[in-house]
Amino acid sequence: MPSWLLKAAMQGVMSALPASDRLNYLFQRHVTGSVVLSDEVFERKVAQCSRHIRSYQTARGGAGLPSLALELGTGWYPVVPVGLALAGVARVVTVDVSSLLSPERTRQVLAAHAALLRSGQAEQLLPQIAAERADAVMAAAGDQVSKSAAELLEPLGIEVLIGDARASGLPAGSVDLFVSNNTFEHIAPQVLREIVAEFKRLAAAGAVMDHFVDMSDHYAHFDRSITEFNYLRYSDRAWRLFNNRLQYQSRLRIPDYRRILEEGGFSIVAEDDEQGPADDLARVELAPRFRHYAVEDLLTLRVWLTAVSPRAAGARTRPA
Repeated sequence: MPSWLLKAAMQGVMSALPASDRLNYLFQRHVTGSVVLSDEVFERKVAQCSRHIRSYQTARGGAGLPSLALELGTGWYPVVPVGLALAGVARVVTVDVSSLLSPERTRQVLAAHAALLRSGQAEQLLPQIAAERADAVMAAAGDQVSKSAAELLEPLGIEVLIGDARASGLPAGSVDLFVSNNTFEHIAPQVLREIVAEFKRLAAAGAVMDHFVDMSDHYAHFDRSITEFNYLRYSDRAWRLFNNRLQYQSRLRIPDYRRILEEGGFSIVAEDDEQGPADDLARVELAPRFRHYAVEDLLTLRVWLTAVSPRAAGARTRPA
């Protein structure tokens, strides 16, 4: 049996068990190795943070910083929220439907950021560093008092929310920047529409969205015997056999994400696509669901999408 099928089966079983998130973490850390915070992963996340800030400044036509940024999908390691805080964002709210943070992993992130500051590399990876936040990171990294993840992050101006992003409880018109990384693709289409509706309510004048979406078959990241287009061969009925809560993949394509954002009241002002090999796609017999998409849209595996509230909408741009 191909290893991606074994992984799907294991996670499918775990998803029905108590403490499934904890079991999934142990499985992915010790078996698949996919939740380890390596130096490469850490620096990539910091670079994503930097790109979010640059996208915000470009969309706003200036060099200012958001007063409040909201990250959708905290995940296991809060690298991006700490990076945003270090860059001087006044307040960062990070929300996840599951409580995946731990004090140990949060301390690991703080230590990694502290090492980056000591080496001088933080100034190269982030557009700027707020001195008081750098001091707070160094202090938090050295704090030996027993604290929760939320308590460790609070001095940096970071608030951790566990719950449904469709009902954040935040005040209307309060958020300047919405960001996510590898999150949209794990959210069911109707739920994503409702999250975008909540973001519209939360959006301040001139608010900016900046999202990195990975539309590849995530099982291919673990099993090199399949391509990143593999899951396009399955009907919705067949895909439900592999698609569990712990590794949910919506299989939405780039036109679907454009439509959800635009129907939700946001205007896309920038899009940066990465396409996969055409030969790999050609070897996949597409399920009926995917046959109406343009080949160019099927080839798109990863995308950065920047969108703004209508009050700040400008002309849409794409890389040359």
